[in-house]
Formats: sequence, structure tokens, C-alpha cells
Amino acid sequence: MKLKKEYIIAIPILLIVINIILVATSKILVIDNWVYSLISHNTILTNILLFITNFGSVKYIVAICLLLLIFYKPKKELMNLYGVVIISTVINNIIKIIFRRARPALMGSLVPVFENTFSFPSGHAMATMTFYGFLIYMIYKKDINKKLKGALMGLLSVLILAVGYSRIYLYVHYFSDVFTGFMCSLVILYFYIKVMKKMDFFDTEKS
Repeated sequence: MKLKKEYIIAIPILLIVINIILVATSKILVIDNWVYSLISHNTILTNILLFITNFGSVKYIVAICLLLLIFYKPKKELMNLYGVVIISTVINNIIKIIFRRARPALMGSLVPVFENTFSFPSGHAMATMTFYGFLIYMIYKKDINKKLKGALMGLLSVLILAVGYSRIYLYVHYFSDVFTGFMCSLVILYFYIKVMKKMDFFDTEKS
């Protein structure tokens, strides 16, 4: 029996619920610490990831948004992009306040990178998956050269994973923070796109 497309979203939802339970009971630390034990650090990789992690920051995303506002058409698609990023940010902050999970004890031990907000879920992971994930959707709907489309979508996909990895590597987040952040954003993207389509607020289909 094949799983219907509309039911696939149940997978990330289930994973979010499982992670929330494990985080609430602190049982997830076994997995988080195991992931940390697999990571190998070196100066070159550290410097690369210090740069890459910025692509999940507010200032980098705002800068890219401004560039898109200047050069990208149609503008309606950008309003959809900005809308889903705002929703994701609000949800991330609400969940952080509810769980109030402290940052990893190792934070700042590799390089002087510190964060003063709560750890769960990762804001960088959610912002990255939401923002670049929606850009991937916009590109997917575009009538452009298939090789170029594939290259752009692949590049953005790698960027999403790289930012997520950088947060763990730099000890500012646990694996479970990043993983849950990604899953939350996938759910947000799914329902946002679904609702906007029903409201006929999308014209990406006609691009």
C-alpha cells in the first residue's frame, strides 16, 4: 500500500513530536553527545563553517531579501517568501520560550562564538530551511534551463545542510536543535504553500 503524497508530511510532524518528548525528558542528550563525538575539527574547516553559518543569520537573510527586492520579478513571489520567513521566525521564538533549553556547555570552547538565546530549536536551522527552501520551491516552478535549475536547487540544498552542520560543529547547538528546526520548517513550508495556493495568492505556477 503506497503512502499518499498528502500524508508524507506526517513523517516530519511525527519526528518533531518524538524530538520534543526526548528533549523534554533529556533523553536526547545520548544522541546529541554521540553526534558530537563523531565530529572532527581543524582550523581550515572551522574558518569555512564560521563563514557559512552566517547564511542563516538575520543580517545575511535580510541582505539577500533586499537584493531580491531590487533584481527579482515578479514581486508577489517575494511577498510570499517574506511572509513564510516571518511566520517561521515567530514560531521559532515561541518554541524557544516554551522549552527554554540551555545552549551546549561546550559553546565558545572551539572559537569565541556565543549565543544568548535559548537553544531549542535552532533559529539558524529554521531560518535557513524556510528561506532557502522556499527559494528552491520558487526556482522549481520557474520555466528556466533544467541544468541551471538543478544546479541552483542543488546549491541551495547543500547550503541548508552546511549551515545546519555549522551550528553543531561550532558547539552553539545540539544535533536535536538543528534537526527539529529543519523538520519544523518543512512543516511550515508545506502548510504555507498549501494555504497560499488555496487562497490563490501564488503566481509561481505561472512564472
